[in-house]
This record gives sequence, structure tokens and C-alpha cells, in this order.
Amino acid sequence: MKFSIFVPVLGVCLGALLTRSLGVDASSSPGLPPLTVHGEDFVDAAGHPVRFWGVNVVALYPDHKTADAMAANLASLQINLVRPHHILRLSQDWNPTMVSGCLLTYKKDSRQFDPDALDRFDYLNSAYRKNGIYLAFSAHWSRTFKPGDVEILPSTDAKDHDAWMAAMTELNGWDWKKVGDCYKNLPVFDERCALLMEEFNKKLLTHVNPYTGVAYAADPQVLTYEVVNESSLEYSIICNNRFPDYFQAELEAKWSAFATAAGIVPGDLYKPADAKAKDVRAQFLRKMDQDYFARMKAVIRGTGCKASITFSNLWRGDNAAQMEAENADHVEGHQYMDPLVVGAMDDGFSLLTKNALAGKPYFIGELNEAEGDAKIARQGSMRTMLPLAVSAYGSLQNWTGVVWFAWTHGGKTLGADGWSTDETRSASLGTMLNDGMMIDHLRTTGLIFRHGLVAKSSTPVTIMVDDPVAVGDYGGLMRGKYNYLSGWQDVSSMRKAFGPVPAGQATAPWMKQPPANPVVSDTGQIIKDIARKQLTVTAPAAEAFSGFIDDKPMAGPKHLVLEGGEKGFATVVMVAADDQELDKSSHLIISRTGLDVSNTDSALPVVHLVGLKPAGSDEHWDLMLTRPRAEAAMIKAYAGQDYLRLNPAADGSITLPRADWHECELYLRK
Repeated sequence: MKFSIFVPVLGVCLGALLTRSLGVDASSSPGLPPLTVHGEDFVDAAGHPVRFWGVNVVALYPDHKTADAMAANLASLQINLVRPHHILRLSQDWNPTMVSGCLLTYKKDSRQFDPDALDRFDYLNSAYRKNGIYLAFSAHWSRTFKPGDVEILPSTDAKDHDAWMAAMTELNGWDWKKVGDCYKNLPVFDERCALLMEEFNKKLLTHVNPYTGVAYAADPQVLTYEVVNESSLEYSIICNNRFPDYFQAELEAKWSAFATAAGIVPGDLYKPADAKAKDVRAQFLRKMDQDYFARMKAVIRGTGCKASITFSNLWRGDNAAQMEAENADHVEGHQYMDPLVVGAMDDGFSLLTKNALAGKPYFIGELNEAEGDAKIARQGSMRTMLPLAVSAYGSLQNWTGVVWFAWTHGGKTLGADGWSTDETRSASLGTMLNDGMMIDHLRTTGLIFRHGLVAKSSTPVTIMVDDPVAVGDYGGLMRGKYNYLSGWQDVSSMRKAFGPVPAGQATAPWMKQPPANPVVSDTGQIIKDIARKQLTVTAPAAEAFSGFIDDKPMAGPKHLVLEGGEKGFATVVMVAADDQELDKSSHLIISRTGLDVSNTDSALPVVHLVGLKPAGSDEHWDLMLTRPRAEAAMIKAYAGQDYLRLNPAADGSITLPRADWHECELYLRK
């Protein structure tokens, strides 16, 4: 046992506190309060903004008992949004005991629900609902189409009937890396696939969840709806994606008609002949997406669903962003980034701000450290900086939600208690359920983000983009037309809008030179030092540090002091959990990671707290260990008491135990 205190401590559940703060009774709530979009926020009935701290849950269909436990655990970590993902993906690799591993049977066609999967899906969603957790739905969910789907559109043309089936059979045989964009794009221009998507979404949204008694379309729990994940037809064509001949001919015929009507010779869809052809192609590909978006939006609204709808997510260029600006209710970005955000001015958040549009709520629908074994090996030990950074900078940017990827893929390591059967200290971005080091900081950083403990930008900036936005190559698509210099995303809120460019934009400071190091937010609450490799947060109700320890005092925090551990890496987050400022709070939560120079868990740095609320004559500061969970339970059972009473020094400061603990709570009480 790593913990070296031989006095009693107790892990205390925050579930009741967290649900009370949202006005939701997790034990008996009949539903979730409806929220509406107002400007860049989702607001409740009183007009108060609501932020979301979420997780992607991938192809998961647990039994009822496990569903209840997992939903409660997520709520205890501040999670109030789940994005089900890959729900229609053939996923027997993740769920080997199921018919298809997903919500559909995929027998002769893709049109039938698997009753057992649907029951488990419904129950899991009802468990989320009881715990104050909203849902982010998708119209596509990694769907595969089958040859038998041809019957969605009966045809008197036997040749066309057979050709469609043959093309789908061919597509089903392609490698998954090649076929993904094809399945996403087909409904945009193939009528049968579009009808299949209409049918599925009508069935899903009008389906009454037997465990809530409410159809998904009528349930405010369904907060957002994406039409398709990470897609645009323009992106696919610029990346040279092609389809089986039958489908390719459909797309080329539509292009030929559009180009001819625009007054140009169609030419090669993949190689525009000149600037005019490039512009017409961009218009065509955008119109195809836009028409399909309007079609699916009408289907969703036709069921009575009031969820906020977006077309897609992930940066796909200014053309796609302009379409979202004109048609979407909210926008979404995805990013897998170097968690050491203090490593350079370009910290990954600059890419996320490309999708952020002025006047619309913005979600980060997938976020985690950079993918790939080599990157994880190099960056993984510093990953605890990421939850702190996104909670602070996401607040500065006034982002609506942050959704981590992914809590789990299937249920192989999900125990009956709703926690992992194999929690380790190793990076596991596809199964955060297993990653104890990230879980240590989800609750404290979630409190920062959801409850607005770090202020939003006082000098927000809008970058205007004028026409034309058409590009003909991948580099131009990814670059975008106008970009501020990296570093300014850590100073001010940065968003994009479409229209005339103001005269002073090109010469604005953020377009001409990077900010000075250390980079200080316009609120003064966040400091990023790329020389010392340190990030600090100093706000009335939250203070934090993440980075490499050196022998100099931290820049910023007034109540949080760290001692020892020089040259090692640490993340320490302290928040007030009772709506008070730190020096007036009677309930603090502190999460802590300490690593030595070999990236091994360490008892250093020692945490000192200064300037806290003085204890009265009959009051005491009591410490309760909450993580590691197993060690907290062992110590409580061994000692027979539920707290460690702390003795302040003569100057009133408190030193927390010199041990390898990861999260604790402090209470000032009689």
C-alpha cells in the first residue's frame, strides 16, 4: 500500500453535492430540465448558462446493474453529458457475445434493431437521466449499409436494383480505413441511403424508452444531434475518396448537371481545370452537404425533437464552417493534442478555435492526448496537464462543452461496480475508465469548467472571413483563409465569423506578432510559461499548477504552495466545492499527481495551503482521502475512523500528508 498515513481517512462521494448544484435530484428526478440555445450558450429556464463536462461512451451495452453503477460514478466525476459513439458500428471485436455488437442486427439488411441491444441502450440512457446526464445523439453513428437495404426503394428496374446491391456488396468488402468516409458520404447523394437514414432516425426518435416512458424526440435529455461525424463531401473529394462505380456514377452525374448549369465544362471532379472550376466545385460539394443537412434536420424536427442540431464536426475548411455558420444550431470541434500545452505557443487549442463560430455554442466533442503509441510513450506522463488546461482555457473561450474520448470501447474492463476491473496509472485514451491518473483530476477540473470558476475572456476577438472561401487542395482546406498567430488563443477568446473584413484586422496585434512569454490571459487568471514549462491558474475559487517543478516560486497562486520534487512533473488542482472563494470556503477538493524524473509516482511535491478560512474555537480542518479509492477503503477499515484531523501551523498554514495520495477533500467543521 503506497499511502503512508496510519490514521483514519474516508472517501466521500460528491454525487449529492454535484446534482444539488444543478437543481437535479439524482435519486428521483423524472427527467432533465429542458435547455435552449441563447447566443453562445445553452441556458436553463432562468436564463443561466449551463456547461457540459462529458465523455464519449463507445459501443457499450452493459447489464442493468452495471449501467446504474457506471452512471452514478460518472456523475460523481462531474460528468453531465455522454456522447454515445459507434452505436451502429459492427463491433463484435468490442462486444463479442452480442448478435452484431451494436444496436442493429445487420442480418439481411441494416434496418432492424437488436431487441436486447435496444433494451440495454434504453436502460443505460435512463440511468444517465437519473444522474443528471444529458445525451449527444448522432444521425449516423458509424452505420454500415447492406445489399438487402435495396428494398427501401422498390424499383421496377431490375438492372438498377441488382447494380445497387452489387455496388454495396463491393463496398462492404473494402478495408475499414478506406470505407469509412464512403459510408458517411453516400446518403448525401444516393437516394436509398438517404431514405435509410431517414427511416432509422424516425424509428429511434419516436421510440419510447420503456424505462422513462418518454420517446427520445420528446425528452430534453437528448441535448444535441449531429448529422454525421467528422465528414464533408468537399473534404472527401479533395482527399481523393472514390466509390464503387455505381455510386461514383451517381455523384459524377450530379456534378455534371451542376457544372453545366453554372456555365462551365464539368471536367474532372477531382482536378478542377481553373479557378472558376474550383469555385463551382466548392459550391457544388457544399450544396450537396447543405441539402442533405436540411433534409435530415427536417426529419429530426418532424418527430418533435428540439435538440440542437449540427451537420458535422472537426475542422474541414472555411467552406464547411460557413455552411455551419448559416445552418447549424451549434458547432463542434475534435482534437487529439500534445498534453504539454506549455511546450510552445501553438498548444493545440489554436486548432480548436478554427471551428468556434461567433454567436453559436461550441462543443469539443472529442478531446484527448495525441494518438499513436510513440506519441503516448513520449507525452503520456504529462497528460494530467490537459484536463486542467482545457478547463481553464475552455472557460476563457466560453466553450459550452468538453467531451473526453473515450470512457470505454465496449465493456471488457467494466466491472459490476461501474469502475474498471483494471485501473492503472498508464495512459489509455480509448478507455479512460482504466486510466486512474486522468480520473484523479476529472472531478476538480470538471468543477472549474462547469461552474465557471475561471472567468471567460474580457477582450474576445472575432476573426472575419470574406468570400471567396473555395480552395482546391488539402493544404488550403486545413489552413483556412485568415489565421491569428499561435499564442493568442491563451490570451483572449478567439472565434470566427463570415462577412466583410474590417480595415484593421490585418494589422491587429494577434495577426502580426505572437504574445510575450509568459502568456497571461486577459483575465489575469491563467499563466502559461513556455520557458519554465509551467501552467498556473489563480481564481477566487480555484488555484492550480501543472508542469515541471523548479526551485522558484510559482507565478500566480496565493493559497497553493508546492515544496520539493524539483525537476519532476506535477499537477495539483484545488477548488472550493461550496460556492465560496478559497479564503472563505469550508469545503475544498484537491487532486494531485506527482512524478519523479523517471516518471514514477512520487510523494512529492508536498502541498501547503495558506490563507484559508481560520478555524473557530470549536472548529477543525479534517482531511478525507477520496483517491486512490481502494487504499481509502483499506485505511478506513483498518483505522475505524473516517477522517484525519489536520493541525495548522502557527501562521495558520496547513501541510497535507507527505504521501502518494491523488485526491482528497478538506472540511472545516465542528
